[in-house]
Amino acid sequence: MSRDPLRSDALWRLVRRMAPQLRPHRRRLVLGGLALIGVAASEVARPWPLKVVFDGILMPRPDTDPVTGWMTATFGTGDGLLAATAFAILAIALVGGAAGFAQAYLIASVGQKVVAQIRLDLYRHVQRLSHSFHDTASSGDIIARLTGDVRMMRDLLIDAVVFFAARVLVIGATVGVMAWMDWRLTLSALAILPALWLVTRHFGGRIRGAARRQRRKEGKIAVVMTEGISSIDVVKGFAREAYEESRFAKQNNSSAEAGVVTTRLAANMDRVTQVILALGTALVLWYGVVRVRSGAISPGDLLVFTAYLSTLYKPVRKMAAMTARVAKATASGERLLEIFDLSPEVAERPGAVDAGLLAGRVGFANVTFAYPGSPPVLRNAYLNLNPGEIVAIVGTSGIGKSSATRLIMRFYDPQEGSVRIDGHDIREFTLDTLRGNISVVLQDSVLFGTTVRDSIAYGRLDATEDEIVAAAREAEADGFIRLLPEGYDTVLGERGETLSGGQRQRITIARAVLRDAPILILDEPLTGLDPATARSLLGGLRRAAAGRTTFLIAHDALTLSLASRVVRIEDGQFVEYPRNSRILSA
Repeated sequence: MSRDPLRSDALWRLVRRMAPQLRPHRRRLVLGGLALIGVAASEVARPWPLKVVFDGILMPRPDTDPVTGWMTATFGTGDGLLAATAFAILAIALVGGAAGFAQAYLIASVGQKVVAQIRLDLYRHVQRLSHSFHDTASSGDIIARLTGDVRMMRDLLIDAVVFFAARVLVIGATVGVMAWMDWRLTLSALAILPALWLVTRHFGGRIRGAARRQRRKEGKIAVVMTEGISSIDVVKGFAREAYEESRFAKQNNSSAEAGVVTTRLAANMDRVTQVILALGTALVLWYGVVRVRSGAISPGDLLVFTAYLSTLYKPVRKMAAMTARVAKATASGERLLEIFDLSPEVAERPGAVDAGLLAGRVGFANVTFAYPGSPPVLRNAYLNLNPGEIVAIVGTSGIGKSSATRLIMRFYDPQEGSVRIDGHDIREFTLDTLRGNISVVLQDSVLFGTTVRDSIAYGRLDATEDEIVAAAREAEADGFIRLLPEGYDTVLGERGETLSGGQRQRITIARAVLRDAPILILDEPLTGLDPATARSLLGGLRRAAAGRTTFLIAHDALTLSLASRVVRIEDGQFVEYPRNSRILSA
């Protein structure tokens, strides 16, 4: 049998992890709680004027309750009492409405702020996870978690914590008044609670499981969508629009079917809950008539009691519906915790120090490195570079050239040995200050959808306008930038797609130049460019590498001409060759 979702380990684990997000908003929550007391008081007071009218005007009786007795003594049993009860109804509605608005506004604003904070925390955590996570994670699925799954946390924290407390308060106050009026009739009203608990237990776990499957399928939709849109050139180049549409439709239909299952379970739960509440109402009405006929209560008491019964059952029904939403939110929350529970494989050591400005003497000391489940790409490898040297790393595809540079940037740590800079194991440095000494130009010219100025300044965010322009000139980018519609203020398309390949690469070179780091990594910077464009970029690369310890990954002779030394990776070792060796072209 499914576990009760309101008592499951998964739900309370989520609440314990996420509830601290509410602490910064204690003031609003306290004010919302005070407003909630006003709502509960108005709910309790709302039916009472009906009893005053019934027992004080329509069917006056001497042995009535203190409230009716006081009002009849004060306003009589005629038009004065009727006017007083009408005013009371209006006053109760105004107080309840004002308190309800304040509660809804305060709690909703807290919900929005909490969701924004959780999204920020998740994004920050994803940014700090190691490269091994990003190698295997799907960007589409991560986006789905950052958007849809995070948004569901409002239902979890607000419905499961705040609104649950609100409804418990209303229910508790209502039951208290009902018990004061007639405890036997109150017990008959509460007789359905075991049945409601069984319904919640039966459906809650099933809804959570169905919602979990639905959210996973929605994550797959995001994956297909992200791939299709980000690879639109390939899609159109191979005329695969219809194929991509069919892929998307398949995942979309699968998600829709999962959504139908979730909705059907929630609807069944609501239907069964309504039937149980109707049975409770019928039981109270039958037993109430028996009590009236016996003289134990007045017709006005029964009228007010049935009104209170509606006040009681309304939040009970909402709590049953809330169970379905919380079950869905729990499924989303579990997906978030899957990310939050991951720890970076590459982490700063306790006591890591600021690297400061390094000279750039780089060494691989007995380094062995392998990706999970794969043979080592480096095996007891040694390599030493003096500051300012330019070494080209060559070898067949997949041999470990880029892996070596990733070790320098501490995207990964070696299983054995160490990477050293200026004689220090790079694990002694904080990650930010280590990487602050490294600049990189990749084969894939990654730019962001911002201005040209900001794209270059990404290398050093505090750079001045003169420094940005100087870096662009050194990369031979200033000329074409000034011909753009808005010059340096021109907003680039996503990933810089509005520029040519050569223009994008010039901007990435300018970004590297502006960073002015002592260590530079050029990972196949000219691959994929036509010969004329590649030759035009060579000067910018040479200036960028001047005076910096440079790792140059390359295959072509043009790029290799920049190097002062050439090493080839063979059997996991760095083997040095003369620059003009024929084996380098193998």
